[in-house]
Amino acid sequence: MNYIADLHIHSPFSRATSPDSSPAGLAAWARLKGIQVIGTGDCTHPGWFKLLKEQLEPAEPGFYRLKDEKTIPDILPGVMQPDTPIRFLLSAEISSIYKRGGATRKIHNLLYLPDFASVERLNAKLAGIGNIASDGRPILGLDSRDLLEIMLECSPDAFLVPAHIWTPWFSLFGSKSGFDSIEECFGDLSSHIFALETGLSSDPDMNRLISGLDHCALISNSDCHSPSKLGREANLFNTGLDFFSLRDALKKNQRDSFCGTVEFFPEEGKYHFDGHRDCKVCLDPHETRRLHNLCPACGKPVTVGVHHRVLELADRAKPQYRDDAPVFYSLIPLPELLGELLQVGPSSKQVVHQYGRALAHFGSEFNLLLHAELEQIRSFEPLLAEAVKRMREGTVIRHPGYDGEFGVIRVFEQGELAQLAGQGGLFGDQRVPRSRKKPLSGPLPKQLASPPTTDNQRVPAKVTGPNPEQQAAIQNDGQRVLVAAGPGTGKTFTLVSRLQRLLDQGADPGRVVAITFTTRTAEEMRERLAKSCGATAEDLFIGTFHRFCLEQLRQDNPGLTVVGPESRQRLLKRLYAERGVAERSRISNAISAHCSGIQVALTEETKLYVDELVRLNALDLDAIIPVCVQLMNADESFKQRVQQAVQHLFVDEFQDLNRSQYDLVQLLAEQATVFAIGDPDQAIYGFRGGDLRYFFRFAEVPDTVLLPLRTTYRLPRKIVQAAGSLICRNLICSGLPLSAADNCPDGAIEFHRALSPGAEAELIVRRIEELIGGVDSFSRSTGRSGNTPSPDNLSFADFAVLFRLGRQAEELAEALTRRGIPYQLVGATPFYMESKLRPLYQLLQAASGSDEIALWLSLFGALKGVGTTTLDRLESELPLRGDFFELAAEHDHTPATGKALKLLATTLDRLQKSAADQGVAAALRISLPVFGLELDDADRLLQMAEGFGTDLSAFSHHLKQYASATVYDPRAEAVALMSCHSSKGLEFPVIFMTGLEEGIFPCTLMGTPNVEEERRLFYVGLTRAKQRVILTASGYRGWMGQGLRELSRFITELPAELVDKPEAGRQRRRAPVESEAQMELF
Repeated sequence: MNYIADLHIHSPFSRATSPDSSPAGLAAWARLKGIQVIGTGDCTHPGWFKLLKEQLEPAEPGFYRLKDEKTIPDILPGVMQPDTPIRFLLSAEISSIYKRGGATRKIHNLLYLPDFASVERLNAKLAGIGNIASDGRPILGLDSRDLLEIMLECSPDAFLVPAHIWTPWFSLFGSKSGFDSIEECFGDLSSHIFALETGLSSDPDMNRLISGLDHCALISNSDCHSPSKLGREANLFNTGLDFFSLRDALKKNQRDSFCGTVEFFPEEGKYHFDGHRDCKVCLDPHETRRLHNLCPACGKPVTVGVHHRVLELADRAKPQYRDDAPVFYSLIPLPELLGELLQVGPSSKQVVHQYGRALAHFGSEFNLLLHAELEQIRSFEPLLAEAVKRMREGTVIRHPGYDGEFGVIRVFEQGELAQLAGQGGLFGDQRVPRSRKKPLSGPLPKQLASPPTTDNQRVPAKVTGPNPEQQAAIQNDGQRVLVAAGPGTGKTFTLVSRLQRLLDQGADPGRVVAITFTTRTAEEMRERLAKSCGATAEDLFIGTFHRFCLEQLRQDNPGLTVVGPESRQRLLKRLYAERGVAERSRISNAISAHCSGIQVALTEETKLYVDELVRLNALDLDAIIPVCVQLMNADESFKQRVQQAVQHLFVDEFQDLNRSQYDLVQLLAEQATVFAIGDPDQAIYGFRGGDLRYFFRFAEVPDTVLLPLRTTYRLPRKIVQAAGSLICRNLICSGLPLSAADNCPDGAIEFHRALSPGAEAELIVRRIEELIGGVDSFSRSTGRSGNTPSPDNLSFADFAVLFRLGRQAEELAEALTRRGIPYQLVGATPFYMESKLRPLYQLLQAASGSDEIALWLSLFGALKGVGTTTLDRLESELPLRGDFFELAAEHDHTPATGKALKLLATTLDRLQKSAADQGVAAALRISLPVFGLELDDADRLLQMAEGFGTDLSAFSHHLKQYASATVYDPRAEAVALMSCHSSKGLEFPVIFMTGLEEGIFPCTLMGTPNVEEERRLFYVGLTRAKQRVILTASGYRGWMGQGLRELSRFITELPAELVDKPEAGRQRRRAPVESEAQMELF
């Protein structure tokens, strides 16, 4: 029997996987694609395995089918699904991280088992090794050879296939963590490996350059995290429809039974070529070798890609095949072909419609791509026929992927479609939307073919190009251009488009500087520019004020050391030994205030600290920008050099500038053009020194061109109106009359008042369940599934719960936990940075090579017997950085101090050795008694460590990366729980704003509030919502005192007609203060 199989997919229990990846959902897409056999994926996960047992039943030997095929959804309405029998094969992917041969190995392996009983035995064994419930693809500190042995013990009929064998980071032959041969990895069990998964970045031709792989079948799978991606790569069989026939066909590896594979063009894989994604450098292997594997932009090692790694292991000049070897076909997924023809994204409505139309005509995607005669396709659509012809011939345009960046495969040259569009066909009609004459092959139905939508079902308009205001900002040639951009108006798009225009006009990219306030924004800007400008964008500076100034300062002083918070505290303790903790904290705050421009004058206390930094050739992190500005004002040659480096300056989030940042912009503006953009109504960092007045001051500079962006493509109309009504009460505001784009929905604003904080949290949980349509049977039995669930198929990741004060988070988190709703707490101090566990964090950093003496001293001080006298002496004697033990050995110590130093050295040595042999978690357990900790104290940290196997360095790096505060992970299918400040720059379909009571919002706990900044913060929270805002308050809140809480004034400032469920007897509205003139830009 001929059939197509995709044997590597993931379930909703894997990170970043679509909730549509249910057995029924997978079966539905398999039918549309033309696939008959699907690997279940993730069968080691208890939740997914339970679901599989519930929904599947035995079919042919070792294969399973849906118990009720009526549950298969209608994915493409109006398209008759073929009545193809769909079979499931029990499969899983395991990530093994372990030490072998002095190197850390990170290998992914696919397991295939013939029955539920075998899976149950396997899961029982693996659960004793690691946390198989942590993710659909669990990470285990288990040698690949041992994993194979365990699997065979559980089922001799099972087989293991190394996954995506060339992926640099996690594969059998990966350049970063793999082996050079099958035998090196699997040892005495190598004979049980008879198939290899080639991955998206390689094809059989590449693999057949290596004779050591000749005995293995080469299979290809989609590795999809969404059912619509099934069949990106797949396998062609002509054998019995059962587990054992499929396995034996792979063992036999002959074309009569294992016919071949369907492949990506390997250049489309995201690790095909070498490169450095951060620097946007893509290299072919020969160029990489010429550069000694170093990035030409930053000098760091590049990620060696699949092509390079294949050539390293190759022992042939050309691929060799047996006469009966399986064949392979390089294809482009149909949605991508249609997207190129229609000049839209592969997920767009036009593509979805034409995809359904094509399947209705040809039966399945693979039938069209593999088997349909070109004349048949040409009669359906001429341009599609041409695209399929070129794809089958392999005459495509290839832009290789590298270092995690997917490559691009195109069928047509730039502009070629425009030339071909006049030859007829519905795609030609798409290219010329003004043409209403129907071509002979039939027109593409426009939006009229879609059912009419109500106001609340409208979706934000798709921006196909700049609107007139954006165009004005992009094209304006003024020396100074300042753009006031409201939320959702395309600020980043406009900034990047202007950068692109500048580069297109021939500007020197090495003298173009774009300043952002976060590395996240900088990365987004780099990615956008790389797509539009290619290699030209690589020479631009895109980064923060700190990074720009530090680079300039280090050009003259390469040895300059930056002093972070811990080193600052250590220096202050040395300089002000007679002062108490509170006094030193006050001095530290004064230093920060001076650096940020809040306090301009340099006091005697802060001067002592600054002078000490000069002596040490060091610079406080907060002083990097002020010092750069001071040096430019004092040193004409330095100023000229910095100004010479900047011909065109771009500044994002201009409303958040502090004095030093503004002064730097003014100095650069003496020679450079300046394009600044921001939103005065979102200035919320006054406590950090940000001053909104600099935005207005820049606008008043002669010859500054002030431009608005007033059309929002993200915000619903009601939220636009409410936000505008709120913010116009500020004396200093933009005055921008924001308006929603035509297709934006009405949206909704709700207000609920609960009796207590606990009841408020429960109300939020209930609304989440209602809007999702229920999270389980309990939701339905208790009425929590909602009478009118959202039509937008919301999932947990579509919700954000915002709070003003960190103290509010506890009640909210407890309610979400009780209900089993996953959440991620953003912006909080990580649990491992609290005083009890902090020594373990410092121990891990020390073991991974940290040379920051402040960290070492803090760790040393956590040992029993190390007193303040010893620490004070060491703090006064040791430099800021260096080898702690070598530096300490240069000084005399008491016997007790010497003993403590020896204990620390022994602890570190044992940690490093135990981590390599037993895993990081086991090594940490051994270290607990040294710091007086019990297992229960560190249980959560130990669970985290389990996921890193024996990779001590990776675990310590992970902890350090999130040490200052937890960050939002867009991949997590979880409710985001965060402060209003942390929400800036993010967007969610549904926003909850909680604790809306006087004293909390606006906050009075830290003294008299800056009400205008608090109102701007409320405005920021309100404008994060793409569909709905739900405002909540509590009647009583114990930690805020007794008595009924007064509602926040911001609630009363919202127009009542825009708010659903307004509370009866609402307080009288507060009018704007009229005693002062209101300052507006527009």
